Amino acid sequence: MKMDSIIIQPSDQARARDISKKIALRLCDPKSVYKAVHVEHNVSPETKYHPWGETSLSHGYPGNIHLLSQWRTADPLYDWNEAIHLNMTRIQSSIANNGLNDISLFSGWAGIASSVHEASNHGEYYGNFLQQIHLWMIPLMKHWLESSTEHLGLHEGMPMQTFDTISGASGIGRYILMNSTDPICSPLVEPILQFLTELTHPIKIYNYYVPGWYSPQKFQFLDRDKNSYPLGNFNCGMAHGIPGPLALLSVAYSAGIEVRGQYQAIETITEWLLKYKYEDTYGCYWPHIVPFEAETASLRSDLKRAREAWCYGTPGVACALFLAGKALHNEDLQKLAVRACVGAISYEVAKWEMDSSALCHGIAGILMISWRMWCHSKEPAFIPLIQQLSGRLLDRFQADSPLGYLDPEPRADGSLTWLTKAGMLEGAAGIAATLLSISENKEIAWDYILMLS
Repeated sequence: MKMDSIIIQPSDQARARDISKKIALRLCDPKSVYKAVHVEHNVSPETKYHPWGETSLSHGYPGNIHLLSQWRTADPLYDWNEAIHLNMTRIQSSIANNGLNDISLFSGWAGIASSVHEASNHGEYYGNFLQQIHLWMIPLMKHWLESSTEHLGLHEGMPMQTFDTISGASGIGRYILMNSTDPICSPLVEPILQFLTELTHPIKIYNYYVPGWYSPQKFQFLDRDKNSYPLGNFNCGMAHGIPGPLALLSVAYSAGIEVRGQYQAIETITEWLLKYKYEDTYGCYWPHIVPFEAETASLRSDLKRAREAWCYGTPGVACALFLAGKALHNEDLQKLAVRACVGAISYEVAKWEMDSSALCHGIAGILMISWRMWCHSKEPAFIPLIQQLSGRLLDRFQADSPLGYLDPEPRADGSLTWLTKAGMLEGAAGIAATLLSISENKEIAWDYILMLS
C-alpha cells in the first residue's frame, strides 16, 4: 500500500534505491560473497571465526535471497532469478553435504524456508523445494516442541533459546503462522501458541512465584551474565526475551487464531512489561534485563535506560506492546507504545553513539522499526526520525568495501574491528532491504521476521 505522505525527500529516496541495488548486485554471486567474508583478517575477535553461516538467514545465503527476491519485484528488467538460483544451489548443496538439525528462524530450517518462500513469488518458483523443506523441518520441530514442553513442565525456568525470536518458538512460530494454510505446517500452529501461552504461567522459584519465562543462571548465554545474575533474570529484548512471544501471540490472535488461555497470556505479558516501565526525560523505557531480585522486590532500584536497538531496548518492546494493543483492542496501550518508541529512537538519535549500521543492533534496525510504527500509527513524530536515520545510514555506505557496509565488533582492549558480513540480521542484505523499503514509500511484508508485523 502506497503512502499518501512523502516521508523522505526524493533525492534520499533515489540514493537509498541506488545503494540498495549496488549491494544487491554484489550479493548476486555467492562465490564472491563467500570470498569477501572469508578473507584472512575478517574474523570475529570474540569467536575467532569468520562471521558466516552458509544456511543462516542471519549471516548467509538465505538472507541474501530475501534481498534479491525483493529486488526482483522492484526491478523486473534485471535477471534476478539467475542470482537467486545461484544462491539457492549453495543452500541445497550445504544441506546435502552437511545436513541440518537447527530449526530456528535465524540460523536454521525456518530461516531457509522463509527465504525460499520469498523467492517462490507466491508459488511461481521453488514450490517443490519449499514443500520438501516443510517435510524435512516439521518432524524436527514437532520433536523439539515436545522436548521443550516437557522441560516447561519441570517448572524450573526456561532457556531463552526455547522461546525467543532468534532461536526459539517465537521466530519459528512466526514463519509457521505465515504458512498457517499450508497443510504440512498448519498442525504446528496451535501447539506453538499453546507452548508460549503456558510459558506465561507462574512458577515457584526460591519460594517466590515468578513468570514462567524466568531464566536461571545456568541458562544465561554469557559468563558475564552468569556472574551478574546469580539468581537468574527475565529478558526484555526482542531478540531473546519476552517481547517475541508477546508479538507472536498478539499477531495470531488478531488474525483469529486462538488457543485456550492465549488472550490471558497476552494480558499477563503486557501487565508484566508495564510493571517495568521506567521514565526519564525522553519518556518511558524498558530495561534490557530484569534481575530476579527486582521481580521479587528484594531490589527496587531503578533500572537505567541502555542502548536502544531492535535486539534489546524500548523500540522492540514498544512494537510488541503495540501489537498487543491491537489484539486487546486497547487504544491507550497502542498510544503508550507509540510514545515510548518515539522517545527511545529520539534518545538514540540525539546520543548518536550507534556504531553498527545493521538490523540487529544498528541504524537499520531502528529505522525499520520507525518505518513500521509509522505504518501502524501514522504518528507524525516518526517522520523526522525516519529522515535523520535514513540520511545517516546512507552516509555510512562505503563503496570501496566488499559489500558496501562494515559491522563493528569489540576487541578485548575496547577498540573495534570492522567486519564484512552477509545476511539479514548483521549483514549488508538487511541494510539494503531496509533502504529499498523506505525508498519505495510503502508498507512492506518482510519485517515479519523481526516480529514487527
